[in-house]
Amino acid sequence: MDMMYKFPYWPISPIVGPGVFVSLLAIAGVIFSIFMLIDCLKRPASKFAYPMTKNGEYDKLIWGAVILLSLSFYFVGAIVYFFVVKRAKPESSE
Repeated sequence: MDMMYKFPYWPISPIVGPGVFVSLLAIAGVIFSIFMLIDCLKRPASKFAYPMTKNGEYDKLIWGAVILLSLSFYFVGAIVYFFVVKRAKPESSE
């Protein structure tokens, strides 16, 4: 009787189980982090909205390290980079 309940459900559980949702989120996070890392490495030092170092000369290195190191910590570095640098509004020079 135990086999009767297992058989219809076990082929479906890998498709709709909670592990698949977590795996999809992890894959999306890695892809997002890679896109943010590429944006960080391509961005000129003058385009960082809030430079952390003098003249922004080491900002690429710092943000790149933050994004790479945060891959194992829920992609926080890529998310912070997205809001602080990528979506930052440029300061008007009026």
